Amino acid sequence: MNKTKEIKTEMILHQEPLWKGLLKLSVPIFFVNILKTLHDLVDGFFLGQLPDVNGVSVSTQMQTAVGLTWSVFFIFISFGAGLSVAGNALIGQCVGKDDQNGARRYAANTILISLILGLLFNAVLFVFTPLIMRAMGAEGAELQYAITYLRIRSFELPFLFLSFAFQAIRQSTGDTTTPVLVSVVSIVINIILTPIMVLSLGWGIVGAAVSTLIANFLMTPIMLYVFMKPRNGVKIIFKRNMFDQKLLWHLMKIAVPASVGQALQALGFVLLNSVIYKFGLQYAPAGSEENALSAAYYIGNRINSLVLHPVSALTSVATIYIAQNIGAGNIPRAKKAFRYGMFFSVGLMVIGMLLIIPFRESFVRLFNNDPNTVAFANDYMLYLHLGLPLMGIYNMYLATFQGSGDTRYTLIMASIRLWAIRLPLVYLSVKFTNLGPLGVWYAMLISNIAMWPLGMFLYTKIDFLPKIQRSAAEEDPAVA
Repeated sequence: MNKTKEIKTEMILHQEPLWKGLLKLSVPIFFVNILKTLHDLVDGFFLGQLPDVNGVSVSTQMQTAVGLTWSVFFIFISFGAGLSVAGNALIGQCVGKDDQNGARRYAANTILISLILGLLFNAVLFVFTPLIMRAMGAEGAELQYAITYLRIRSFELPFLFLSFAFQAIRQSTGDTTTPVLVSVVSIVINIILTPIMVLSLGWGIVGAAVSTLIANFLMTPIMLYVFMKPRNGVKIIFKRNMFDQKLLWHLMKIAVPASVGQALQALGFVLLNSVIYKFGLQYAPAGSEENALSAAYYIGNRINSLVLHPVSALTSVATIYIAQNIGAGNIPRAKKAFRYGMFFSVGLMVIGMLLIIPFRESFVRLFNNDPNTVAFANDYMLYLHLGLPLMGIYNMYLATFQGSGDTRYTLIMASIRLWAIRLPLVYLSVKFTNLGPLGVWYAMLISNIAMWPLGMFLYTKIDFLPKIQRSAAEEDPAVA
């Protein structure tokens, strides 16, 4: 056994029983995922406390606006998440192979490209926000709220992309704790600032966006310090020769399918949001600008994201196990990590389903007491959470494709689920039935069911071979 390896890497590569390490490393990621969702929930919660103005539920309008922006914002951050997937897989495979120099080079290039894309997307989103929101069908006060909120939050993208790189670099070595500690700083700041800015200062939706922006910005100095002076894991050396065009292109080659898959998924959710928003206008009281259905969709998704956190944490660690063991050439252990991950993912989601469905109305009322919003959210959450075990299966297959570096299968699954099944079913429901919002809920459930056999088929196509490459400097020392 190589004594220079990190303790956590030894756990990933050798410790038995495997499932104990899988669960142990999942715990910090579970908490960081909870904190990230609280980061998003804080806005919705405090906006929901705003009083009505002249008989109009301002809180519902602002929650609807935030809900409309979520899927658009996700399109942009999906590219950062795709880079995180690529960095995690390639750095993890280098660590498993005990190639520390390769790990450092991939890490440095992941940071560089993350910052470049973050700045680019910041500018694009700021400029095109009004056009995007109008294309989604937003009108009146909700349109103005959505434009304001999304434009402010566009300035988060450089910091969020850097945080994706940070998470990939730390987690690829088995360090699932440091990202939690960094996120705690951001969450605490956000929780303190949001009620002050939204309620005390009366800034409303502007306060919600600004407080989140400040919280994300203040993570940056901590991340940079850990990059350059880590106690363990990959140390980043910001030197010119660390940035390598060949590795940049290789990162992009692995990142693009994962990014496009998530972006297509987010674009599909933009269309779903538009459909739900238009349905909501049909059900709004005469002369009212409130959109209870759209607000219900937003609340249901936020609650669901909390329920998915145990599986999200588990599949993130499974990705690390698969990547490092592929790098080390231990294919049976990589496949074993997949099997344990699938077992625990489905089990956790069955528990989540049984806990949420009976009490879903009480959870909704934590965010909004409007009777129409509560009624719509109650129906939505029933169908959404009936499909939780299927989401566990779907996420575990994605984790396996990501850890192996076969991210094209991630793109295939995401595209088929949304564009070949869910959206056509929604269209048929709207065009040929009178199901209303129920048609959307049915389509979501059916598309998740279809992913089980597709994932099984694509899993048989994984080659379980390392995807790492030598840098130009390693191939030709004169380049360094």
